[in-house]
Amino acid sequence: MDSYLGLAQSKVKPRSLVDGLTNRTATIKKRPPRPTGYPTTSRPISTSSIVIDSAAQFRYLQEEHRSLLERHKKLEDSYTALQNEYAKVKSDNERLQGAYEELQESYNSVTAKNFNAGKFLVYLKLKRRTDKETLEKRNIIKNEACFNTYLQDVVMLDHPRIPRVIHECITVLEANDRFMRSPGLYRVSGDHNTIQNLRYDINANNYKRLRKLKGPHEVCGILKLFLRELKDPLISLDTCSKYLPDVIQMKTNTRFRIKQLISSLDDVRQNTLKVLMKHLRTVAAITENEVDSFSLGLLFSSLIFNETLADVCPVKFQKLTAVPRECIIAMMEDYDAIFE
Repeated sequence: MDSYLGLAQSKVKPRSLVDGLTNRTATIKKRPPRPTGYPTTSRPISTSSIVIDSAAQFRYLQEEHRSLLERHKKLEDSYTALQNEYAKVKSDNERLQGAYEELQESYNSVTAKNFNAGKFLVYLKLKRRTDKETLEKRNIIKNEACFNTYLQDVVMLDHPRIPRVIHECITVLEANDRFMRSPGLYRVSGDHNTIQNLRYDINANNYKRLRKLKGPHEVCGILKLFLRELKDPLISLDTCSKYLPDVIQMKTNTRFRIKQLISSLDDVRQNTLKVLMKHLRTVAAITENEVDSFSLGLLFSSLIFNETLADVCPVKFQKLTAVPRECIIAMMEDYDAIFE
């Protein structure tokens, strides 16, 4: 049965398409076999019906020949252009090679003279730049409100007349007993990022973040930063050398000489020294913070006499800083006799 039409398939193959469509039952008759002696040679093909136009064929070959000649001419032109380009590139390469060799020789000769072209260019650039003092005079660079400025430009308290930043730092430290007993007070560095953020706030006269600190070292860092960046120190070395020339003379009439030194200062510096020395004496009296008067004197001598770090020769540093150190220690230990 046919799987589609459901009809029985005929076992007889139709002779043609027409037979298949008309359902004829005629069968294909097979050709009878040839006899044994039947010739097998094929019938010759007649050439009378095939006509070759030789003229058209010749014209076709001429056109093909002409196209080949044109292609050959184009290839020759391209080859000539490539040869010219190659000669040009070769000459450029030779010229660049010679320039490179000259530069290499110049570099070797310059290196032998220990000359750095990069540093020279930086020097020329910096030489054209206006110095900081000129920019400050032209009011292009302005001093900060609290840090890196002069003492008279800092925001002051009314009573006592001292910088507000010093008053705020001392108040935050002394109000917290845990801060005052922290080991390494004033010797351990605080977090740099926190101190910089506090710097921006204090320059804007905002002390809220300073009062909410959970550790003492950032508060001490702000106090030290303020003293270190003062453009005019609390006590200059020139003023100190007038009354305390050396350590030997400090051994005699020390208290009197220090009183003369403090009396030569203005009111703001006197009040600031008085508040600072009282606070440092309190810090040195606490044993839990592992800080004594000698370490505080060594530390704050470089802050109060901050010219010692910038203007003193390293060879003479230890000798010249002995007087400021001993001066700070005497101010702490004889606070009542000197300031009261």
